Amino acid sequence: MAIMHASFDPQYGEAWSALQLSGSLALVGSYARKIMTSASDVAGFTLCRAAGPEVELLLIAVSPQQQGLGLGRMLVTAAADDARRRGASELFLEVRENNLAARALYQTTGFVDVGRRADYYTGANGTRFAAITMRRLLSG
Repeated sequence: MAIMHASFDPQYGEAWSALQLSGSLALVGSYARKIMTSASDVAGFTLCRAAGPEVELLLIAVSPQQQGLGLGRMLVTAAADDARRRGASELFLEVRENNLAARALYQTTGFVDVGRRADYYTGANGTRFAAITMRRLLSG
């Protein structure tokens, strides 16, 4: 959980609680991947959920100390590869509308905007933020 809280600015309300994380991992079709910097230090992780021909990238986090090294791109690419191996034809995600760095990463890894959810995230001070739904088509 340390990487979760370090990776997400609390002002945007995106970090998950331990209960949310364990509950999601318990769902059928859920799986996670991590990148380690040593035997005991997690540099980043993803949480995905497969449902039929679709996989949703529910969560991606990279330790602030490891950001800017390409680990986010590696994790997104691995999520797409994992989804393809599971037989998915599409990979979806949602991202805060004003998270421009994340949106740029997703766009450069093949995602396109396909929807918008107004007032999806609630920040620490009650400010509401829209979520952009993005999709990447997966090919053989």
